[in-house]
Amino acid sequence: MRKEETKQAEIKTERRSEKPISSDQSEAERNRFIFQTANNAVGQPEVGMTMTEGPQFPSVDRRSGLSLQEFRWKYLYPGKPVVITDAMEEWKARSSWTFDYLRSRYGATPVVVHRYHREDEYTPEAVEHMTLAEYIDRITTNDWDSYPCYLRDNWKLFLMHKDLMSDHKVPKYFFDWFKLLPTFMRLPYPRIFMGPKGAITPLHVDIWSTHAWLSQLVGRKRWILFSPDQRQFLHNYKVRVEQPDLERFPLFRQAKAVECTIGPGDTIFVPSRWAHWVISLEAGISLTYNYMGPGCFGSCLANAVQPLSLKRFKTGSLRWVAKLNPWA
Repeated sequence: MRKEETKQAEIKTERRSEKPISSDQSEAERNRFIFQTANNAVGQPEVGMTMTEGPQFPSVDRRSGLSLQEFRWKYLYPGKPVVITDAMEEWKARSSWTFDYLRSRYGATPVVVHRYHREDEYTPEAVEHMTLAEYIDRITTNDWDSYPCYLRDNWKLFLMHKDLMSDHKVPKYFFDWFKLLPTFMRLPYPRIFMGPKGAITPLHVDIWSTHAWLSQLVGRKRWILFSPDQRQFLHNYKVRVEQPDLERFPLFRQAKAVECTIGPGDTIFVPSRWAHWVISLEAGISLTYNYMGPGCFGSCLANAVQPLSLKRFKTGSLRWVAKLNPWA
């Protein structure tokens, strides 16, 4: 009897402590509150912050001195994200790739940047052509609200400036099985990402179910990641995580996530089929690769070999790859 009375008292206390949704709150604020309350109900920690402020979710492991064997058994084989804090200590790029350096050395290089709108599919609506120096000047003096333009360079800078390749090397953890395939069947990576403070990469999974790793060189990024078993709650990745429309996407209330913030010197491993959403907390520069390895070999081949080989033979070009998934 006492246990039942205690339980009822606890329930009443919890109900009194819940923050009410006032009538003058914006729709976005109401959606955020609902999403947070729902996550608390399924085991997420108590928060009370917006999606762009964090932390709200269990943290991704941060590791240094990680052996190759431990990486494989604890993260790669189980398909678990991890942030490695010392994977790029020997890179020249770790210290030299600043906005000032890239502007002074490669500033005259022509680049194509993508302007994004914030509605519905959240897809690129236009491209702009300018020099790298012009783009760097714009993203270091504007935020995403005033200049929603992102450089997700499709390996072109590396083709034009071969010396950039020598500024970094693939960490020992990420051997790419694509290297065992004929050249025409490989993905043309690496890629450089640049964007202003507040830049958002919408919820997506990477191309062909590959693994991915991303090294942060300048600025900080907040990542929210959803494991493959959460796919049923993500509405085909159409949810705007930063401002979810829970009437349109009600299952998102049940989604569970993990999160991390990475800064200069950090490298994040994103396993195959993990959906992720990213926001730049500062203007930033990142280097990323998608790769094939244990845990995604079969799915990579199923997704990649036939269309890639056919298209390669037909066009002699890999330009079409970027169109398959602009966020990969």
